[in-house]
Amino acid sequence: MLYLTENDELIINNCYRNFLQSLKENLQSNCIKESLDCYAIIVKLLNEGRFSFNGELKYSALFNYLDLPNMAEGMQVMYGIGCCRHINLLVNDIMKTLGFNSNLLYVKTGETDTWHKVPPSTANHVVVTLNDDNDRYLLDAYNNFIFKIVGSDLDPVNLENCDNPLMTKYPDDNVKKIGLVLEKYYKLQELGIDHIYDYGY
Repeated sequence: MLYLTENDELIINNCYRNFLQSLKENLQSNCIKESLDCYAIIVKLLNEGRFSFNGELKYSALFNYLDLPNMAEGMQVMYGIGCCRHINLLVNDIMKTLGFNSNLLYVKTGETDTWHKVPPSTANHVVVTLNDDNDRYLLDAYNNFIFKIVGSDLDPVNLENCDNPLMTKYPDDNVKKIGLVLEKYYKLQELGIDHIYDYGY
């Protein structure tokens, strides 16, 4: 199994922290404070490939993803492709960095589109829960929806169409660096290499 070298792990972890902090500062400098407004911008940036080093994002559950145990899975998006797990983990990391009360919810979807909360090991879908004052929401950037939880019902919420100067700032250099590191490991995977030695120098 491939693992990031210590140096590559250090690079992408620093870049990921810097990316999250930069996004937070950019949202704050544009006076965007409400959780759903922030989420709408995040979804737009995602859909336009602004969090990807190649400027595009493909949504796929069938891609042969790298399994890098020493990497946060949300970073996968920065290679330009992601499944619900990668995309919603990234969204959750962003929302938490912004100071919102969000968490991951692992679910098993049935044949009738019923959802059941399950442990991560048996889940086939991941969404984000958001508690905002007295309101609770389900966020799913992969399927591009948001529901307000009202008792046992889910009420759809329309996201505001957002055009913001923030859109021109991405992808930033941190996104590009993470994407380039991932590109290197995808090439190793294509070559059938499943181990690289980490000499630490």
